[in-house]
Amino acid sequence: MASVHYTCLMIMAPTQENVVSAGAILRSGGIVGMPTETVYGLAARYDDDGAVRKIFEAKGRPADNPLIVHVASVEQAKTMVKAELHMLMELLAAHLWPGPFTMVLDKADHVSDLVSAGLPTVAVRMPNHPVALRLIEECGSPVAAPSANTSGTPSPTTAEHVIEDLGKDVFILDGGSCLIGIESTVALVTADGLTILRPGVVTAETLAQITGLPVSSNANADQRIASPGTRYRHYAPRTPMKLVETAGEVRSALAMVEQKVMVLARTDVWPEFPGLLMGSLTEHDLYAELRRADDLHVACIVVLCDGVLKGQLALMNRLRKAAGEDNDEEAGT
Repeated sequence: MASVHYTCLMIMAPTQENVVSAGAILRSGGIVGMPTETVYGLAARYDDDGAVRKIFEAKGRPADNPLIVHVASVEQAKTMVKAELHMLMELLAAHLWPGPFTMVLDKADHVSDLVSAGLPTVAVRMPNHPVALRLIEECGSPVAAPSANTSGTPSPTTAEHVIEDLGKDVFILDGGSCLIGIESTVALVTADGLTILRPGVVTAETLAQITGLPVSSNANADQRIASPGTRYRHYAPRTPMKLVETAGEVRSALAMVEQKVMVLARTDVWPEFPGLLMGSLTEHDLYAELRRADDLHVACIVVLCDGVLKGQLALMNRLRKAAGEDNDEEAGT
């Protein structure tokens, strides 16, 4: 009954009245759970350091992890970055905004070091969700908004997930289940080229076609820290995870665990594992399935990363992070 009680109190339908209320919370220095097409974000005015600190406190997020600033217009974004990059930003925005693409650019002097984690760059994107855009407009300011979860856990793709992690005291606008389900592509943007810092649904090939500039997918450690979430373990369920490459390895892993196990795999290979607890392995379903495994208290999650799956760079990135095989990222939206 507790979850129903919280839902009635804090998960709010995205009516105009509730969006206005959420905007007032933001303007007064509060935080709001905000839907986007990627994952739910925990929003605060980007220009209010006191409000931004509440994000870090609510999530238990390390202060050296920069935040993504969400905008409702290209004009808002231009106020936050150096003027010499405006034309390139506008070109990318014309093709990819609103959408799951975050640009990391040299920041304007007024952008707080708290938002940028002391770095000379700022991460900016325009979400492709009508509720998020209405909220930003109602706030009257861009908002900083990392994923609305406890740092380290699977990102939230429903309003209920936000309640599970952050509790009943956060006002959440319910935008339904997130359309995409994993975080945006993040790219460092310079006049000489682009570097992908976190893979997502926007690919290097797409960025090269749009800009005509070289695009690298091999960011070094110094470059990766400019992305919101390029340190620490993230996306991780409480349940231990094991990544394997073949159906035979799945069966071998199952034989070593006497308790209940969940197998994550593409649905077209499910018939190979009759009678087992299965989970759907797609970008859209990943975080919800990891949370389901935790709720079911399984002993282990075995993930079948076959040849088809290995071609999905963004999904493999999240799986490696969740399994602890590449522990240098924490999510944004």
